[in-house]
This record gives sequence, structure tokens and C-alpha cells, in this order.
Amino acid sequence: MSRVALRAFTTTQPLRFAAAKTGGFKYQKIPSPKELRQFLDNYVVGQTVGKKVLSVAVYNHYLRVNDKQKRLEAKLQSELLEQQRQEDDENEPIYSESTEAKSGYRQLRKQLSQDMGLGDADLELSKSNVLVVGPSGSGKTLLASTLARVLDVPIAITDCTQLTQAGYIGEDVEVCIERLLVNADYDVAKAERGIIVLDEIDKLAKPAASIGTKDVSGEGVQQSLLKILEGHSVEVTVKKPVKQKKDDKQNQINAKKDETFVVDTSNILFMLMGAFVGLDKHVVKRINSLRAQSAGEMQEDKNDDIKRLRFSNTIEKVQLPNGQKTSALNLATPSDLVSYGLIPELIGRVPIITALEPLERSDLYHILREPKNALLNQYEYIFKQFGVKLCVTQKALIKVAHFAQNEGTGARGLRGIMERLLLNVNYECPGSGIAYVLVDEKTVNALKQSNHSLSSHVVARYYSRGERDRFIEDVYKEDTEQGKLLDNLYGRVGSRIIEGKAIHE
Repeated sequence: MSRVALRAFTTTQPLRFAAAKTGGFKYQKIPSPKELRQFLDNYVVGQTVGKKVLSVAVYNHYLRVNDKQKRLEAKLQSELLEQQRQEDDENEPIYSESTEAKSGYRQLRKQLSQDMGLGDADLELSKSNVLVVGPSGSGKTLLASTLARVLDVPIAITDCTQLTQAGYIGEDVEVCIERLLVNADYDVAKAERGIIVLDEIDKLAKPAASIGTKDVSGEGVQQSLLKILEGHSVEVTVKKPVKQKKDDKQNQINAKKDETFVVDTSNILFMLMGAFVGLDKHVVKRINSLRAQSAGEMQEDKNDDIKRLRFSNTIEKVQLPNGQKTSALNLATPSDLVSYGLIPELIGRVPIITALEPLERSDLYHILREPKNALLNQYEYIFKQFGVKLCVTQKALIKVAHFAQNEGTGARGLRGIMERLLLNVNYECPGSGIAYVLVDEKTVNALKQSNHSLSSHVVARYYSRGERDRFIEDVYKEDTEQGKLLDNLYGRVGSRIIEGKAIHE
């Protein structure tokens, strides 16, 4: 073999062969934790600590995946190099013994040894799955899906309430891998770099009442999850589309057949999520008990415990020694989770635990208007489709956030309130002569039918196309910033408010 041929083989052929052996894996640049956090800030409001923890956890996970793959490829290339060296010794002994050839082989071996990490041969980065605890509507699944988008990896979200032990009616735990494989277009190598979200994991907590009975959807499912969480090869059978055809009515039909795939879960990032209702009360009770013991005080009355453990939409707060208050969920320990009903083996496979804070009124207000897919922007776009300019004042948005906080359903409650608020508007505007709609604080106040319910029959303020100036002047009365934006949008001169009236300059 000539020197040119040797150089071409050792630099290109091993790479192609190694890529084939490792499933066509391609290295991707991993965004730094700061870059991941900045991307999350564009879509998720608040949750400063949670976003930082998840950014670091995801970065380290894919750093581990890349390192593992790099060592494997270097090992394959090293084996190919030695094989080529032996062939050269047999076929071209004169050239293989030359100083130049020996020097070339030595340099390649040195480079491959560095890539294989022979200096740290016994060092292997362990897998770190994540448990996210937080009240409903705090952004748990949104964080996971946003991270999958920025990393360009497939994601599968599975509701744990549907899972049962094998042999019982329901879904086996392997269904989460099947969904990930489908979302990865049946590419095993791509699926093995994906993210699996096990939502509502707290619903698998073993209830005390189930002791001595068959618990098919609680502890049994937790035991079944251990294997895939730790990282093993799992065989799954899915229906893969093989060809497309049309019926007599030209409807698309996908012909499918069962195919079996073997997926290694050691590189899949598992994110376990749950609201863990009542966990904060348990944490507060534990902390108060420890403080009482250290101070030599008597234990609290049992009736007080019952009151504390009663369900509430709010999350208990604990005062720290420095005087600051924090959510009790931030102080949850693995022992608290075991007491809640999760088995220790499962918690041991999820070393990273982070808690999301309940959303405050200011957070809900910012969610309405700041993220890239903000709820208000969505409704403005919908109304724009049928030729109506929708304007919701700042005071109205603050009132909507207030109602959503009282409902205690987090960010999800915002959409329900906005739907009720704009129901009549959405019904009246399409096909009418209405060109502008103003939703002010008075309109939102009309939602409150009683102290415990919201109405769906509210009336906004409507304006025809010729009433544009009056529409903008009414906006100025309650929201000067919105008025200025409308002035710029429609090319009007600036306006200012004097004694409640809009004066054009």
C-alpha cells in the first residue's frame, strides 16, 4: 500500500466504519448551561432555580453521551489501525518497517489513545436522571419540551396513571420507549439520545391502604421502571408504516407491520415529574417536629396536624434561619419522597431533584404577554384572522392574573379565564362590522359572577372601522403605553392624557 493510500485509509475509512458500527452517530455541539438557560427564559417565566438545575443536568448528561460515544469510536478506529498494520507487515514489509511508517502509526496511536481516554480508563461518567417536583401549571412539561427543542432531540411524554404491571389491563412501562422510537422516526440511534418524560409520577406512590393487596399500578410499576431508568437494552415491538395507499374514496391508508427494535436506555435522559400534592405539608410537619425536639417543646396537637395536612392550592413556606422564606418543596429530601410512597430503589436512580415554585400573580401576568408564544399574542393573532384588532389593557391583564391565582391551577388557568372572557367577543365579531375590540378592567370585573365562580357572559367594547380614533382614546384612558403603540401602528400623532381626556399633539 502506498503512503498516500495509507493516509487516506487511516483518516477516512476508520471513521466511516466506526460511524456504521455506532449507528451513524454525529456529534452535535452542546449549548452551554448559560445558553440553555437563556433559551428557556424565552418560553418559561420565573422558575430561576429550576431552570438553572435543569440546564446543568441536561448539559452534563449530553456531555457524558458524547464522551461515551467518542471513546467507542476511538476504540473501533484503534482496532482498525492495528488490523491495517498487520496487513502492511504481511504485504509490504519493507514499507511498514520504514521510519516514516513507524512514526505515522505512532502518532495515530497517540491520538486515538487520547480520544479513548486511556489515562482515565477506569473513569466512567454515571447516569443522572432528574425528578421535577412542582404544583400543577408551574411549567414542568413545558421545560422538558423546550429543552428537547433547543437540543433537537426526540421527546416522549408518558402519563404514569396509564401504566400497569405486565399482564394487567393498561399499558406496560415499555410504552414510553415505543413512543420515543416513533417520535424519532424509528431511528434507534436518534431515540437513544432522546428524552423521556414520566409525568404524574406521584400517582404511582403506594397508598397506605394498599398494604396486603395487589398494587398493580403503584409499587409494581415503580419496580418495572427500575430497569429502564438505570440503563439496559430493552426489546420493543412497534407497528412501523411500510407503504402508503389510497382506498376507493382517496383516503390515505398506511400499511403497517410489526417490527422489533432493541433500544439501549443508558443514554436516554429520564425526567420524572409530579405535583406531589401534600408533600409540602409533610415537609413542614417534619421540620417543625425537628425544631420542637431540638427546643425541647411538646409535640403539636393532632388536630393541628389534620388542619395542616388538609388539601390547599397554596404551597406551604418555611422560614429559614436567615429570616428568608422558601417553598417547602425546595426542602424535600429523598426520605420525604419515600414517606410519600415512592420506593427507595426508584429515588436512588434519580439523583437530581429540583422543585418548581408556585406561580405568583406577577408571574401569571408576565406569562400572558412576555414569552414568544404568549397567550395574549395567540388571541391577538386569532382575531387578526377575521379582521379585528384586539386590545387588552394592562389593568385587565393584571385582573386576569388575579383570578387565575385564586383558582390555583397555575398557567393552565389563564387559558380557561381568557376563553370565558373572550367567548362573546369571538362569537360576535366574525362576519360583523366590528373592527376594534377593547377589553378593559371593567370587562374583566364582569367575569366575577360570585365569590366562587366566573361568568361566561361578559360584554367588551366594540368599535367600527370609522371609530378608530375613539377606540385609541378609550385605550389611553386606562393604558397609556398601549395607546402610544396604537398611535405608532396607525400613524397618528402622539397623544397625552389631561384630566382623563386624550389630547392630540
